[in-house]
Amino acid sequence: MLDSFEKESRLHERRLARQRQMRLMEEAASGLPLHVNDDDDDDNANNNEMEYEMPPPSHVEEVDSEDDVPSMYSGIHNSNNLNKNGNDNLWSSANSKDLDDSKLKFVMGDNTNNNSNNNYDETASYSSWTERQKREHDESRHLIMLASRRVSSSSGRGGTLEMEMRDEERRSRRYNKCPVWFMLHRKLICSLCLVMALIVMGVLIGQMKKNMGQDGAEWPMNPATGGSSSSGMTSGTSASHEPMDSSNEESTHNPQDSSNNNNDSSSNNNQHELDMIKFERIKDRLLEHQISHASTLEDPTTAQYKALQWIVRDDPRQLDVMPLDDVETGLTGEQVDREEGLFERYALAVFWFQTTDLAIVNGGSGGGSRNGGPDRPFRTEEEEEDEVEFTMQEIQWRESTNWLTEKGFCLWHGVICHPVPQSTAHGASSVRYDDDFHVAILNLTENNIHGLVPREVYMAFTKMQALDLSWNELGGAIGREIGALRDLQDLFLQSNQFTGAIPTTIGELGNLYNLNISDNKIAGTVPTQIGMMSKLRDASMFQNRIGGRIPGEIGYLTDLLALYLDSNRLTGPIPTSIGKLTSLVDLRLRANKLTGTIPSEVGELKNLETLYLDTNRGITGKIPTELANLVKATEIQLYQNSLTGPLPSELGLLDGLIFLYLDSNELTGSIPEEWGGMRNLEQLFLSGNNLQGQIPDTIRGMEVLQYLRASDNQFSGTIPTDMGKMLKLEFLYLEENDFDGLIPSELGELHKLQLLKLDGNNLSGQMPSEICKLRTSFFLVNLTASNNDESFFCACCTNY
Repeated sequence: MLDSFEKESRLHERRLARQRQMRLMEEAASGLPLHVNDDDDDDNANNNEMEYEMPPPSHVEEVDSEDDVPSMYSGIHNSNNLNKNGNDNLWSSANSKDLDDSKLKFVMGDNTNNNSNNNYDETASYSSWTERQKREHDESRHLIMLASRRVSSSSGRGGTLEMEMRDEERRSRRYNKCPVWFMLHRKLICSLCLVMALIVMGVLIGQMKKNMGQDGAEWPMNPATGGSSSSGMTSGTSASHEPMDSSNEESTHNPQDSSNNNNDSSSNNNQHELDMIKFERIKDRLLEHQISHASTLEDPTTAQYKALQWIVRDDPRQLDVMPLDDVETGLTGEQVDREEGLFERYALAVFWFQTTDLAIVNGGSGGGSRNGGPDRPFRTEEEEEDEVEFTMQEIQWRESTNWLTEKGFCLWHGVICHPVPQSTAHGASSVRYDDDFHVAILNLTENNIHGLVPREVYMAFTKMQALDLSWNELGGAIGREIGALRDLQDLFLQSNQFTGAIPTTIGELGNLYNLNISDNKIAGTVPTQIGMMSKLRDASMFQNRIGGRIPGEIGYLTDLLALYLDSNRLTGPIPTSIGKLTSLVDLRLRANKLTGTIPSEVGELKNLETLYLDTNRGITGKIPTELANLVKATEIQLYQNSLTGPLPSELGLLDGLIFLYLDSNELTGSIPEEWGGMRNLEQLFLSGNNLQGQIPDTIRGMEVLQYLRASDNQFSGTIPTDMGKMLKLEFLYLEENDFDGLIPSELGELHKLQLLKLDGNNLSGQMPSEICKLRTSFFLVNLTASNNDESFFCACCTNY
């Protein structure tokens, strides 16, 4: 209770002091005599009480020294403390423009006279000042001096001084708009604001890093630091060609087992900065050898940039190329091999990133595009329909042992290098070894590889002999750079998703023996340059979308053994130049849109064993008799065409023929008796024609015949009894003909018979019991004989 009373007393004293100050200020400003009796003004002070807030610090003028600071609670002196020049009771601007020190001390109530009746202890007052009292003192001093200046600068305007002081008060109050609680806790509030700002900055930076990591972007790097410079061909790598047991592969590192760390190395591996000098040096050499395009090496999102970054910064082997000055003086043979080894290591890294980076696989960036590359700037509607999006799990390789590790690529899965010369290999010529030498074979078949084949695969492996990427999910067009593989002997790209046209540069593969691009989505035409591949032995292009004509230049492939162009969209006639392929063993042109007749030149293929010309409704005319010259033929399939005319009797000379399919044509005439000479024939399909007459008895000569389809013709007469001597017959189709008479009981000797169809004829009598026994004692499971003569009866038929 006492404390509260004491506080109220102090507050009242401060208010009275403020009122006295304001009264003295007004009197000083108006030129009236200063009243120093405090007690006379107590009542007026209570009626005109006013609080002034402290103006901004910039408006407060500093005092000269600590000694000049007056106390606002000091006693007011008598007139002997006023100006000693005679004006004891009056002060105005006529005497001075500014208040001198004595007048100022008088107005402020400073007591410098030791004989004063004021009992206030000045020493005690200085020691007990608080910050609030000092601020009130400064405010009073400032207002008094401001009033003095205004009076001196505008003499005679005393009537407006009070209004100006009030304006000054209002202007000063705008600096004190903050709530009291804010001023009391301003340090805590500022600290919280700073913490919030730091948190927001951290979140934004983290999001930026995440976005840059997803886009494969690079943080800015200092080209003058990081990496290791090398003046030689290699740095920090073993040049040993010691043989290495292949069993070591079982304990080697699989890069995909660590969540495809290499795919994200551009954003996750910032342990040391990229050596841009080395980067540019290798980049220039790659461009000089035309292994990569400049645009792909400058885009951080491409497989080429990521691969070169891995070579320069992340590859433990730290390979390098020779400086340009040393290259101009010439390289030794071993230095050339080491440089080409770097190029091939880089190309394999490009292939890795191209087929394992999800963004690249789905986006088709890096050395190629889903548009099909430079030769095919636009996709067809079918290609757009076939486009799908993959997930990371779907594109993981089945096997990737040692890829993008410290091992030489000769130990990477699917890579087989050329034997190293004995002089440097220490006998390592027949086993795999840990080094980066020339790639001889790249075999990654059935490895679940998605994406595009980058141009680097074609441009870097100058001594590659075999490339097998079959049975994967690779897409895009076959690059025209494939012509750079001059030493290539085997190219297997079948069972993928390749699109586009066959590049014309494929004709530059003069050493190629085997070409297999079947079971893809390749369109376009067969390039005429294929005739330049003089060593080609196997050309497999079936199950694609290839159209156009078969080029006549194909006749230059005199060493060709197999030509598979079936299941495409080929049009036009079969070229007569095909007769020049005298080494041809297998010719398949089925399931196309070919037209015209079968050229007689086909008969010149003395070594031909298989001939598929079926399912070409545009093929018309007669079966050429020259086919009888195919003495080595085992299969002739001409079904589902529009062939007319009789069956050539000359075909009876083909005693090695096993399969003869002539069904679904418009053939006429009868079965020649000479056909009985086809002793090895196992399957004879003649159904769906206009054949007539009787089946000759000589058919018994087909001793090993298993399938005979003669349905849906106009055969007549009786069923020959000699058919009972064809003991290996299993399936016999004679329905929908004009057979009459009785069914020969000799058919009961066909103990291997599984199916017998006699429907839709004019047979009479009843089914022989010998045939019915085949159902109970042997293998006959399907016996039908409906729609015959009304008198015909079958007790054991399956359809009765």
